[in-house]
Amino acid sequence: MAWSTLVSLVRVALGFSLAALIGIPVGLLMGASFHARKFLSLMVEMARPLSAIALLPLSIIIFKARTLSQLLGLEYLRYQKNLLNEMQLGMIFILFWGGVFPIILGTIQGVRSVRKMHLEAAGILGANKLFTFRHVIIPSALPDIFHGLKLGIGRCWMVIIAAEMLPGTNSGIGYLIRYSYQLSRYDIMLASIVIVAFIGALFSKGLESLGEKSLVLRSRER
Repeated sequence: MAWSTLVSLVRVALGFSLAALIGIPVGLLMGASFHARKFLSLMVEMARPLSAIALLPLSIIIFKARTLSQLLGLEYLRYQKNLLNEMQLGMIFILFWGGVFPIILGTIQGVRSVRKMHLEAAGILGANKLFTFRHVIIPSALPDIFHGLKLGIGRCWMVIIAAEMLPGTNSGIGYLIRYSYQLSRYDIMLASIVIVAFIGALFSKGLESLGEKSLVLRSRER
């Protein structure tokens, strides 16, 4: 059970990190630039409704069964019990897909909700666009960015459990739930479900705690 949980956690960490690294900059760009928002919004709105689980067969076709160990050229690890062997590129892709859109939308909302009086005050004091973006827009947008991250990590966690329960997977906490059900080991199945709920709550509370400081800053706004 510990190994299965670790595999799922590392998969989510990789997919969510990729979603955050791409989603936050894209959201900042779309929120700050009218032209970027006009150009990218249609693509985002068309891609967002596509279910990550529905894209799993496509990801298998594109990435086949390639893992991080193969991508990094570590072929000697292929037949060993190693975390890199369990990190399928297709799985990481659907986790990225599941988490990136809440992050993009949250970041856009944060940037567009910055008060005009703050921007005007920065301009009056002689701040240039880069300084205003770094010291006014981003700090003001942080609560919404963290909200998007919270939704994104929740989506990633749901996606990985569902994906691991599908036929063809052989590791992860979702796989353990399906396998224990097939063996009528309902004690293991229920314990796995409790672990899923507990870890999901930890993800949510963790990001909520990280975003507390930004919420305090917003509460002091006038």
